Amino acid sequence: MSKQQATSQDFAAIQHHLAHDNHANRKAMLDFIANDPIYIPRYNNKLEFERELALQRLKKLADKGFISVFDFEKNPLNIFAAHEIAGMVDGSMGTKMTVQWNLFGGSVIKLGTERHRNLLPGVDNLHDIGCFALTELGYGNNAVEMETIAIYDDNKREFIINTPTPLAQKYWITNSAVHAKWSVVFAQTIIRGKNEGIHAILVRIREEDMKPSKGVVIEDMGVKFECNGVDNGKLWFKNVRVPVQNLLNRFSDIDENNNFSSVVKNRRDDVAI
Repeated sequence: MSKQQATSQDFAAIQHHLAHDNHANRKAMLDFIANDPIYIPRYNNKLEFERELALQRLKKLADKGFISVFDFEKNPLNIFAAHEIAGMVDGSMGTKMTVQWNLFGGSVIKLGTERHRNLLPGVDNLHDIGCFALTELGYGNNAVEMETIAIYDDNKREFIINTPTPLAQKYWITNSAVHAKWSVVFAQTIIRGKNEGIHAILVRIREEDMKPSKGVVIEDMGVKFECNGVDNGKLWFKNVRVPVQNLLNRFSDIDENNNFSSVVKNRRDDVAI
């Protein structure tokens, strides 16, 4: 064996070791990206073009099945493998991938139950693009202090979601400014006058025609220093009504008699996702 052959084999072995897992899918992604001109770097583009390009790049990967929300159940390491490849190619695309599959889809599949699984195919094919409405202007990710409120209406079996102050606006929410139809909204949940703490609720923020849903106000956060393919936005809710079934209820639920139950006994306790 020549020195050149040995060096080539050593490089391949190191490359295989560093990739760690899902080698076939990683290679397939890299080969696909290398042969599609949409992934050629573009510079000095308008904001609208940057956002559409990031989405279309992501859509191509989704259509090829390189990542799936069901990987959380079947092959979690592939979620990270797909992100590693996407992040090397386009930071905006990688960020949108994280929000769609990890934060939005991951919350639905891991915090939700059987009644929410009908949404999961739309996560994978990007028909149902979502966002993750945790961060608030006045509180960052300090969830227990947040102000967004969801009051339960016993008679209609619906949550009424409101943004009571400017500090409570959901802030810097990826996918919300342009592309998302759904949001996982974290809110102080009031049931029969008692604050039962922060819970995650699926809220429709845009209809199929992409117009904001009733009571939802969306503001585009505009141009940033980088990653302008990411459409960050602000969200307000004004008496937005959603059915009780939209509560992601793996750990907390409301039964047919409107009784609330939860395995979370303390508002500051963490539940392993």
